[in-house]
Amino acid sequence: MQCAQMASPPGGKKDTLAPKMISSVPLNKSKNYAGKKVELNFNEYVNIRNLNQELLITPNVGTYETRIRPTGLTLLLDSTLKQNTTYTFNFRNAVEDMSERNIGKNIKLVFSTGSDIDSLQISGHVKNLETNKKLESVLVGLYPYVDTLRIDQAKPYYFTKTDTSGNYQIENIAAGKYYMAAFTDINNNLIYNSNKEPVDFITQAYIDLNKSQTQDFTIALQNQEPIKISKTTSTAKTVLYELSRGVKAIEIQPKSLSYQIENNRNLRFYVGNVEHQDTVRIMATVTDSLNRVNTLSLKLKFREPNKKEKISNTPLRIEVMPASSHLLSPEDSIVIKFPKPIALVNTKAIAFVTGPDEEIQLPDDAFQWNKFVNELSIQKGYLPLRTKFDLKFAKHAFVSVEKDSSQAFTQTFEFQELENYGSISGKMNVDKGSFIFQLIKSDTKSLAYEQKGTNTFNFPYVEPGLYELRAIQDRNENGVWDLGNFRTKEKPEPIFFFPGKIKLKANFIITDLLISAE
Repeated sequence: MQCAQMASPPGGKKDTLAPKMISSVPLNKSKNYAGKKVELNFNEYVNIRNLNQELLITPNVGTYETRIRPTGLTLLLDSTLKQNTTYTFNFRNAVEDMSERNIGKNIKLVFSTGSDIDSLQISGHVKNLETNKKLESVLVGLYPYVDTLRIDQAKPYYFTKTDTSGNYQIENIAAGKYYMAAFTDINNNLIYNSNKEPVDFITQAYIDLNKSQTQDFTIALQNQEPIKISKTTSTAKTVLYELSRGVKAIEIQPKSLSYQIENNRNLRFYVGNVEHQDTVRIMATVTDSLNRVNTLSLKLKFREPNKKEKISNTPLRIEVMPASSHLLSPEDSIVIKFPKPIALVNTKAIAFVTGPDEEIQLPDDAFQWNKFVNELSIQKGYLPLRTKFDLKFAKHAFVSVEKDSSQAFTQTFEFQELENYGSISGKMNVDKGSFIFQLIKSDTKSLAYEQKGTNTFNFPYVEPGLYELRAIQDRNENGVWDLGNFRTKEKPEPIFFFPGKIKLKANFIITDLLISAE
């Protein structure tokens, strides 16, 4: 025998109405409540979802037991509510009807344990500092002011989260002195984690709240943890240090060692002139991806060679940019990348071929090595004045620190026609200051072009496409974007955006763009 299954009757109009609260304990806006439970009843069968994430209770009531009923729910509080306090239970998107999953709107219960209901409020919006986009589900909190407050140690007294438009509103706040901050509370513990959670905060000591007001935030990551060595791998030829964060720059003592940064994160040393039995003490001054400077003390020791290890004689790989599938821009240099530092280079084995039996040898000034000697640039001023030419390396032109050498190589280069480019120029609405101007590809959000200057910018050879334009105010004129420090209430260097997107076509000149520093 089969059991009957429950199902909605066929036909009839689709339910488009959201569930409504028809009664509650205590009643909404009631005063002098002394109970230890909160109960909501609705006009239809409901489903309660993600209550732990959706329900926002201010001030915090501690732990509670949840009991779900077909037409409502009850919260049994473990502790007694504070006297003369206004509480808000905001259920946000936790309640939906059973039939069509219509989400209940503005399901909120406000009551007081005293004779008055607090009525002050703070509202505003939260954006991402780097993209200027409004953000959803960012926690905005108010903390009772004390001069030793740390948002990475204390929970907010009042808090809410931004909606899908990046807006927030904290209501029923008592008058008083408060500190404010906004951060992405990834682990939902109401405590700021600087390692992972972008943040913004007020720079003043407190807000003396005696009337409703607005406060906007622009959040950015401010990782305060020092960079660390997370893993070390030693072989007979190299020692690899894997770091906990990305690296922008590094200084090594002693300077005689061969090393490089890999994948903008890891530090690899090569055996070079170091004996295997030796342990070398190294001081590494590291500027990490957040522009923090830290000093690491390392003990470098290469593993003794294993007699069974085979010596490989693979040729030294090279990568030439722009790649053969890309045309040269008038702003391009030719860049040759190697997988490891180069010990020897024969510049006489490098030449441009500009015609039959026509080669151009380059002076030493044409070659520019990077710090790790694993990237060689041939500056644009030394490129042949031809529409098309070849770059040629003879065999063994480059020898690495591991004594493997390059093979013979030829690549053809061709300049793009100038009419295939466009240009973009404009200025800031300020008279002075240092800025880093950036054109961002609209589809990938990757950096396409960058230049540094005062209040004007001019990108002369830009490939057609859709771009976003921003300006970083370089307050300390160090040429990079510096983040702040929530502990010292130091804000990141501000970023200003040109409104909207810029559609650039070939042979188009876009001028007089204005970026507002407001």
